[in-house]
Amino acid sequence: MRIHIAEDFEAMSHAAAEDFIEQVARIRRPLICLPSGRSPMSFLRILRGHYQRSDILPDRYFVGLDEWVGIGEHEQGSCRRFFEDQLFRPLGIGDERVSFFNGLAEDLQAECLRTEKFIADHGGIDISVLGIGTNGHLGLNEPGADRQASTLISTLAPSTIDAAQAYFDRPREVSMGITLGLSTLLASRHIQLLAGGASKAAIIRKVVEESITSDVPGSWLQEHPSTTIYLDGEAAASLSQ
Repeated sequence: MRIHIAEDFEAMSHAAAEDFIEQVARIRRPLICLPSGRSPMSFLRILRGHYQRSDILPDRYFVGLDEWVGIGEHEQGSCRRFFEDQLFRPLGIGDERVSFFNGLAEDLQAECLRTEKFIADHGGIDISVLGIGTNGHLGLNEPGADRQASTLISTLAPSTIDAAQAYFDRPREVSMGITLGLSTLLASRHIQLLAGGASKAAIIRKVVEESITSDVPGSWLQEHPSTTIYLDGEAAASLSQ
């Protein structure tokens, strides 16, 4: 595990984006997993600007990290809608290169299997970029998540339900999510974790410096052979070194 501490959130985002661009350029037909939310906003803006200038190649594929159960893909606040707005539509990335969970699917287990097949058909995930919740979740793998799960339907923690409301255009009742599991994420060849702000300081200390535990899903990153954690000064404030 490598730790990169930047002066501020923008510098952190630039460092992560530059490393991502360099990594992806080395991989033929890469499969990429990206996170929605606030943490990757500047990161995605930088990627968008880079690929608009240099043209994203047609052999890059994307798999969704997670989705709210009960929220349609075109609705404000859905993870798929986030990426359509932030990346796919501006860069002209077509549906044939994208696999996202359908939060309205009648058979959510079939959604899990479909996503697992997409990942297998593309030879596994080459690079996963992740955020982390204040409770240590990765994707929607909440505290107590099974380390061996590949994809799963999760019951959302109260803090996740509260945080979700910021993304919707009106109050929405969400209690479940569908997500790539820890086994799938930790099988990624490369992982980048982005965390900024004082609210992430306590959990980052647990992820980086304390023992691995299912109570803090992010702590499993300690086992991964190619993970870089990008922090701004506030998020790094509780680290001992």
